[in-house]
Amino acid sequence: MHPETAFGVVNDIQRMCTCDGPGFRTVVFLKGCYLNCRWCHNPEGKRRYPEVIPFVGNCVRCGECLSVCPTAAVAVDDELGPRIDRSLCSTCLQCVRACTHDALVLWGRIMSVEQVVAEVEQDKTLYVNSGGGVTISGGEPMAQPDFVRAVMEACRKQGIGTALDTCGHAPWEDMEQVLRFTDLVMFDIKQMDTHEHRQYSGVGNELILENARRIAALGVPIRFRIPIIPGSNDSRRNWERAAGFIGRLGNAVLGVDLLPYHPFAGGKYQAFGMDYPYPGGEGLSDDDVAPVIDLFLEHVPEVTVGG
Repeated sequence: MHPETAFGVVNDIQRMCTCDGPGFRTVVFLKGCYLNCRWCHNPEGKRRYPEVIPFVGNCVRCGECLSVCPTAAVAVDDELGPRIDRSLCSTCLQCVRACTHDALVLWGRIMSVEQVVAEVEQDKTLYVNSGGGVTISGGEPMAQPDFVRAVMEACRKQGIGTALDTCGHAPWEDMEQVLRFTDLVMFDIKQMDTHEHRQYSGVGNELILENARRIAALGVPIRFRIPIIPGSNDSRRNWERAAGFIGRLGNAVLGVDLLPYHPFAGGKYQAFGMDYPYPGGEGLSDDDVAPVIDLFLEHVPEVTVGG
């Protein structure tokens, strides 16, 4: 691995997870994403680089951040709280150090492969006993393909199982290199109509569907993760097309995980001072999801709800 690709930008590392692959897992969330989904629940993971994000509810309008910012990238509104001008911010972190109220927080750590693997190895006994391992997620992990490949290769050498949680929108050449060290792919399908996919995520789905076909053809075990978003992809026609597509991919398909919309991300957007275009409320009920389960069970061996 070249020295310049030995480091990645990590958003978070969570241990003892049970919803991101089999067994107990450590999930490494990387920053950066090729898509811009309107319903995204992790807006802090969209940009690839480390960045300062405000927690507006913690701001007391003391002005300490204003006095230390060398590029005048920080502004504080009496009603809206702190704002960061991305075109001016150099991520010098002067404002983060000056803020004693945690109203300005750095998201994203530059970490080496060795540092990430050292954290993953802490629960190696749990992986062995539960059939777990490490899951690389995001953002979109394929936005940092060299780093992902290196982390997975290092984990494999330690006998740790590997999983890739991806939206599938990445050059096949990058995907193929990562798949060499991948035991399981968890693959998102958000919308089967490419025009609607572009409308809600910013890109078409041609590359995504072609990569799904190629992964299945290689025989790499794959589970499809399908968000159910009211008003965006919850039509019967979309489910029928998705189920038929997945059903034709063959024995590599282990099953489908349905991920019903929930409103919890709205609180995160509010905390960050961002607008969230999707409604609050109770989210989707079991009755809402039941017909979708039955439809997919006609095409795949297993369907779960919530991953």
